[in-house]
Amino acid sequence: MMGQKSFLDIIKWKLVGSVIIGTGLWFASGALGFPTVFRIMFVLYAVLGFFMFVLLDLPPMPELSGGKAIGALLVFYLLCSAVYTGAGVNLPQFDPEWEKGKIQKIIEAKKRAHPSITPQELNQQTKALSAKTDDLMERLAKLEETMTGKSTAGEGPSAEELAKKKAAMAAGGIPSDPVAYGKEVYELYECYNCHKIGGKGSVKKRGPMLDNIGNLATVEQLKKKIYDPKYLMADGFEKEFNKGLMPKNYPELISEGELDALTAYLVSLKNTSVETPKPVLKK
Repeated sequence: MMGQKSFLDIIKWKLVGSVIIGTGLWFASGALGFPTVFRIMFVLYAVLGFFMFVLLDLPPMPELSGGKAIGALLVFYLLCSAVYTGAGVNLPQFDPEWEKGKIQKIIEAKKRAHPSITPQELNQQTKALSAKTDDLMERLAKLEETMTGKSTAGEGPSAEELAKKKAAMAAGGIPSDPVAYGKEVYELYECYNCHKIGGKGSVKKRGPMLDNIGNLATVEQLKKKIYDPKYLMADGFEKEFNKGLMPKNYPELISEGELDALTAYLVSLKNTSVETPKPVLKK
């Protein structure tokens, strides 16, 4: 037919434009720090656009009817299914190891800041500092008694107040509100990547919602679970539990003070309207 474009004429400028757009998306998304899986998706959108514009410019197909129409529809359906299934199987998926790698960076930064101090040594130093604090307070009490000529028994800080001060010093000065500080610890270690609280957090089923965890687990159970991921399993999360998606290096990463604050925040979560999975003892 006169004036009909050849297939080469139809695709050449569209192909050039798609290559330019796809290349631009690849480098722009890389410069913005997008993960590789997203960069690949952006390029595939450019490829999809190329095919769509080619289809719009192709000459019309002859009209089909009867068995031929049904056969053509089935072939088109199978072709689309194969493309989508193949893309889902072969495109890179989210890898929890990538999240663990981000946590490892925090550990390495802490190790660089204290290259010669192991967690065990740091714990020993904390206990020594706590003992010195007790000794200092006893000396101050005796000094006050000597200067005023009367006993301060029963007038000094209570055992509870003293314990709070010791905990604050041992943790390096935790704020007076442990729940608020615990929420900061939760966000610092990006726990929201796997867990959801108040409707905010992970969109993938990698960890249970925690809105009502305060009614289901004690502080001690939560502490042990954080330091030992195999201790408890959330009901209905056996597959994720067996895969070991929760990091195992929190004992090296989260200090005892941070752990105290984090668990104080978690046990404060008692929203019974949210169906939080029940913890199941595994050890």
